[in-house]
Amino acid sequence: MPEIAPVISAQNSTVQKPNILVFRDKLLLPSEGFIKTHYSTFDAANLVYLASQFGWRAAELDGQTMATASGAMQRFLFKQTGHTSRLADLRQLAPKAVHAHFGRGGALALPVARALGVPLHVTFHGGDATKETHQRRRLIPTIYQRRLSQLQAYASEFLCVSQFVADRLAAQGFPKSKLITHYIGIDLAHMTLPSQRNGRLLFVGRLVDKKGVDILLAAIRRLQNERNRKMPGLDIAGSGPLEAALRAQAVDLPFVRFLGWQTPQRLKSIMRKARAVVVPSRVAADGDCEGLPTVVLESIRAGLPVVATNHAGIPEIIRDQKTGFLVPENDPDSLAAALSAVIQPGDHIQQMVVNAQTRLKKDFNAAVQSKKLQRRLLGR
Repeated sequence: MPEIAPVISAQNSTVQKPNILVFRDKLLLPSEGFIKTHYSTFDAANLVYLASQFGWRAAELDGQTMATASGAMQRFLFKQTGHTSRLADLRQLAPKAVHAHFGRGGALALPVARALGVPLHVTFHGGDATKETHQRRRLIPTIYQRRLSQLQAYASEFLCVSQFVADRLAAQGFPKSKLITHYIGIDLAHMTLPSQRNGRLLFVGRLVDKKGVDILLAAIRRLQNERNRKMPGLDIAGSGPLEAALRAQAVDLPFVRFLGWQTPQRLKSIMRKARAVVVPSRVAADGDCEGLPTVVLESIRAGLPVVATNHAGIPEIIRDQKTGFLVPENDPDSLAAALSAVIQPGDHIQQMVVNAQTRLKKDFNAAVQSKKLQRRLLGR
């Protein structure tokens, strides 16, 4: 993707605001709309998005963009050495700070922040704090492994999307004084009050190991065998490498529909018709975990009850029988029992959603969280 307009320099900007560099190796991946949410209410800084490559969703970014390099060879050199031919342009920006996403992004942005002499803030999102591949010893260490000790020493702070992520990093030797739990949150401008709905069950997410969709299908099969009346149906909104295997697993479950990847607008429409949302996340075979799945927050905002696993940061908002249903990971029997409970009509289900929305307003308001982040990045 070509760069969007000229970058904003500190000298010629018509709006006298400091610049913040936002780094992600690839911007914006289809499943990473949450990156935009971090900056939803920034009003005291200009954002300049820095990346090695830009995808089709980069057009959604509210700010300027700059590539670290042009061409495959320059991108390779940037990743391996930290050298970028855009350093003079970056210095002209006189950025106040660099905010990098994911642990590897922090390692890649480290040489840039050092060369500019500015603070580096790194947000860890989940799997980047848990994957076995990040910890495994190799004959040739990864970029992240080579720069980890320097990153821990130089970075001003490590922002963690859940307390679970912060705890995992602390166990790996990250300085506890630099670990900050900072929930991303979501837009709460349009909260839907809970109501009894007779729609279908809904799963939303990428079809990968950590999402646990195979366990969900196994639970649905058990539920079908136990119930004498019609099943409510299950919609699976998402795509990914496991789609073919999951379709094969559900071939004899005619009430299961695979909807594919959905735009945020379309997803809101689907949620309005759903009965409940299921989040069966688990630790993947390679150690990959969630941070705190955004779909949990979006479902609560939509007035929907959530059935989820006791995984990663999910218990930080879902308390069993209080703000939703919480079951063990990889347990189709417990999941089936919770699904059976959530589809039963009753005021107690709606009260759980009310409780969850109260919790959502307290700590997961993106407008508030974004302002907090802006103050942190500006050192205020």
